[in-house]
Amino acid sequence: MERWRETADYAVVYKAPGEDSERDMPEGLRCVHRLDKAASGLLVYGKSREAAAALSEQLRSRTLRKSYLIVVDGIPSEREGELTDFLYKDSAKQKMFPVRRKRAGVKEARLCYRVLAVEEGRALIRVELETGRFHQIRAQFAARGLPLLGDMKYGSRVKTEMLALLCDRLRFLDPGSGEEITAELPLPEAFPWKRREDVR
Repeated sequence: MERWRETADYAVVYKAPGEDSERDMPEGLRCVHRLDKAASGLLVYGKSREAAAALSEQLRSRTLRKSYLIVVDGIPSEREGELTDFLYKDSAKQKMFPVRRKRAGVKEARLCYRVLAVEEGRALIRVELETGRFHQIRAQFAARGLPLLGDMKYGSRVKTEMLALLCDRLRFLDPGSGEEITAELPLPEAFPWKRREDVR
């Protein structure tokens, strides 16, 4: 993992595809939130118990905001909107399945999205989560016939070096000073990403 920015209270870290948010985190940091192992992007860690607790509270109150870029195989029927599903986690398969109604073990999942660019039958999409469920983005788009590129678990037939799921923006309050912090990654050059100055 690569340290992106840090103070005495927190560290923003870049997690590469294949790295585990907890097992591979740098020494001396405390986990606040996670990314799928196959995904990549920014994570913020506390550098003390108090800082981690403050950041965790920001996550619960939605002061800590995470924004994602994805590339899907297909084009959504609407350029922007909100997706709501009931998702059931199959622990044996480590996979989420959409179901019609809420029951034991089922959780509601909500997200907002906006299509940024369309090319060759694929769409680059900005996603903001309203809930934080296991594999949420992957499962909700796959349920609509729009699997993320490289996501063989959820139906993609396109092999890529990395899953097309990137947490490229974090916004939170410095747990020490209270200053509003924004961390943002440049769009990767490698497939399935392209550098586009107009997609932000």
